[in-house]
Amino acid sequence: MQPSNNTLARSIIAMAISDIPDVINIESVAHTHPWSEKLFLSNFGKRYINHVLIKDNQIVGYFVASYVAGEVTLLNIAITPEVQGHGLGQYLLTYLKQFSVELEQQEIWLEVRASNLPAIKLYQKLDFVEVDIRSAYYPTDNGREDAIIMCCYL
Repeated sequence: MQPSNNTLARSIIAMAISDIPDVINIESVAHTHPWSEKLFLSNFGKRYINHVLIKDNQIVGYFVASYVAGEVTLLNIAITPEVQGHGLGQYLLTYLKQFSVELEQQEIWLEVRASNLPAIKLYQKLDFVEVDIRSAYYPTDNGREDAIIMCCYL
């Protein structure tokens, strides 16, 4: 029996500076207002948890997170649009949760666009709960959009 396509040759490894060009390529197609290379590079160091998801020898997703005093903050996450909807985002977030527990952290916090219903549904499936709203937080093509603040208690 053949494994399903979304389980073939996938792994999660620490993000390296050399991965930034591939990460930026995904960022530019996955987000309406993508991070710059400079912003990605400013999020490396001792208190950061940055990982890439590799499937079939290609980076197809990533996350950037920081941690301090028992709290992890998910700063950025994306899966390349070509493979979205195949459970890879859930796989990546489950990894972040497990890694956070190993680091003895108690919570994971994130902000998500109020209009990003697929992401909100995924976060809820992985035990994130809505905590608050940040009004007019995210830029849009014609104004601003609210952010939903969510937390997963580990």
